[in-house]
Formats: sequence, C-alpha cells, structure tokens
Amino acid sequence: MRSGESEPGPPGKLTRVSDRAVVTAAEETKQDAYADFDASADPGAEAGIATDAAQWAQADLIAEIRESFALIEPYGPEATAWFYEHFFAANPRYRKYFSADAATQHRRLFLAVQRIVGDLDKLDEFLPYLRRLALRHRKFGLRAAHYQAFGTSLLATVAQYSGDQWTERTNAAWDAGYGLVATVMLDAVAEADALGPAYWDAEVVTHETLADGIVRVVARPIVHARFADSEHKGAYRYVAGQYAAVETAALPRVWRDFSFATRPSGDMGGDEVEFHVQLGRSRGVSEVLVNQTAVGDRLRIAAAEGELAFPGPERTSRLLAVVHGTGAAPVHALIQHAIAEGDLRPLTVVLASDEGPHYLADALRALAEEHGEMVVEEVVGDPLAAVHAHAAASDAHGACGAVLVGPSALVDESRSALLAAGVDPEAVSSDLFD
Repeated sequence: MRSGESEPGPPGKLTRVSDRAVVTAAEETKQDAYADFDASADPGAEAGIATDAAQWAQADLIAEIRESFALIEPYGPEATAWFYEHFFAANPRYRKYFSADAATQHRRLFLAVQRIVGDLDKLDEFLPYLRRLALRHRKFGLRAAHYQAFGTSLLATVAQYSGDQWTERTNAAWDAGYGLVATVMLDAVAEADALGPAYWDAEVVTHETLADGIVRVVARPIVHARFADSEHKGAYRYVAGQYAAVETAALPRVWRDFSFATRPSGDMGGDEVEFHVQLGRSRGVSEVLVNQTAVGDRLRIAAAEGELAFPGPERTSRLLAVVHGTGAAPVHALIQHAIAEGDLRPLTVVLASDEGPHYLADALRALAEEHGEMVVEEVVGDPLAAVHAHAAASDAHGACGAVLVGPSALVDESRSALLAAGVDPEAVSSDLFD
C-alpha cells in the first residue's frame, strides 16, 4: 500500500484503503459513509473480480468481509496476537502507544473488529461507534500514517488465517472496508481537533483519603491557549455522568478512565474536576493516583466522554440507581445535576459494597435530604435481591428509569431484571466499572 496523499475516488464510490485512509484537514467536503455507495447500477460493475474497490456493491462487499472474518473468529486470541507481532515488527516505533496489559489490549481489539464487521449494514450503530472509537484514541495523536500501518497488518492477519480462501476479491473487499472505517474515524478526529484539544494539562489541588484504598483527587485543568478565542475559551468541559481518561507523569502514555464525581460548577465546565479513585493493580494509574500523587502534581485529562444519564421526565415518573464501589461517583454527580435542574422525581439509590459501610453513603444521604424524594439503600454483597424487588414494582408501561454502574455481571443481571419487569430498554443507562 502506498503512502502519502492521494486523489479522492469517483463520486459515490469507495476507493482503496491506501487512497481513503489519508485525509487532510484541508478537505472541506466530508464523505457520507454510504452515500451513493451501491455501485451495482453501473453496467458490468461486478463483472469478474473487482480488484478496484470502487466497483463494489454494498451487499457484496459486506458479504465478502463477513465470510472471511468467520474463518478467523474461532482463532480470535491467536489471530490477534499474530496481528500485533506483525504490526510491531513492521512498526516498532508505535509500540509506545500500547499498554503493557497485552491480554486486555488483544481482547479489546478483537471485540472492536468483531463489532465493526457485525454492524457494517447498521449505519445508525456503525457510524456512531466508529466516531466514539476514534475520539477515544485521539489523545494518542494518531494520524493517517498510523491508520495505514494498522490496516496493512489487519489485512495481513486476515490473509494469514484465511489460508487458500484468501483471494484477490477478498483482499479488495477488506481494502475497501478498512478504507471506509479509516475515513470515518479520521473525519471524526479532524472535526474534534477543530473544536478543542485531545487533552488538558491539570494540577492536583486536593488529594485526600475517603476510605481504605479510595482517594478523592481534585484537579484544576489549565486553560488551553490555542482555543482561548473559542466558545468555551479553552476551558475544560464535561457534563454530569461523563468520564475522562487520566495520564500521570509516572506512567506516560498509560491512560485510565475515571468518572467525574461532581457536576460542573459552570456551563458544562468549571475550574476543577473531581475523581474518586480506588486502589487497583500494582503500578497501574489507579495505584499511582492513590499512593504516589500529591497536591501540586501534574496530570493530563483527556476530553470528556460518555452518555450516562437518567431518562427524561417525559419518559419515566420515577428513577432507580444501582451502583457498586466507586461507581457511585458518577451517580453522585447526576443527582447533583438533577437537584440543580429541579428534577425531583422519586429516586432510589441501591448502594452496593463488598464490605460496608459504603464510602459515599453519607454524601448521598445528604443529597437525599436536599432532594426530598430520594432514598438510599445500602447493600453489603449481592444487591440483586433489591434490584428484583424494585423491578417487580415497575408498572406495565415501564415507568421506572434506571442507571446501572458497576462490574459487568452486576450491570448485566440488573438490566435483565428490569427489562423482564417491563422497563423500557431505552430508559436504562449503564457504565461498566470492571
């Protein structure tokens, strides 16, 4: 695959990954991912093997990609390891972008590719997911060259595990498909780069212990001078329920997500951000923040992400929150926001911990007094009995809305209980704290 800038393909067509993976900021016209994508109306467009990816019809392209990916799926962990060996052998300088936790990185990559392949014909899921994925990686400074290198190793991996079923036609399909993926992601990054930085430097202004192994870290993001004339004046912005990746000086290029524990003091932002950090594995970001961080230290905080939120009052008449451990932090912020907005619908917070009392119980009870229609139920151990009880109280129209924050098992089982009781799936919002 050649590098460098290239001319865009014919209108309404997909070009090869080597063409479409290079996108410059000067491009003013954004490509609509599947606009006029079906090329089957062209006479002879599908005659022979379409080595020119611009000749692919959407259905044929997707079918070819899925058929070859099905050959890889049984060998997911092995194929992913082979991909990284190929990628780092060809691009040793890119190794710094990846964490030391190889198993987690491998699993995430395979799940991401699996989801993209599965959603190719579901644009309302496919495009937003790609944009979120691109924005999550923006803090690493990835650009077109990185995407091209990734694409080369991806196609090499598919070819390796397809064996003699890897054909010129299969290569053309993956070349085109990855070109589409790279274009959508690079467009998302370009749009975000025009609006604000990928991360902010910040100074720790408060570091205090909340409970054994849990600390409160308050940091003040430094206004980004490049965007001083923008609408947000270069200040950090977030909303209650969101989270951000944090990097410490002790572990450069290693990021971990933490939810904001309080609502912003200003319009989508404020002078300070607060995180509740629980001691994690040795030498991880959490361990550094708990045991090796002090007032005056510098952090980097990536742009805010996430959409955790209570459903609006037009959808539900009462609310339920089920949280475990530091999963209570974003719910604390959401409740602050609800009170500030005058949203005082009846709210029950099921507060789970492995060993009581929960570190945030007193703060949530103080909010309950301010709220007036809020109840806090502490549960030590498995909270599912309480979840089932609240689910059973839901009426036939699913008038209860919920947020679920905690380990994947808790979130999944709580969601199942609520949906079985008739709660609208769109009224359940969740975040995983594994």
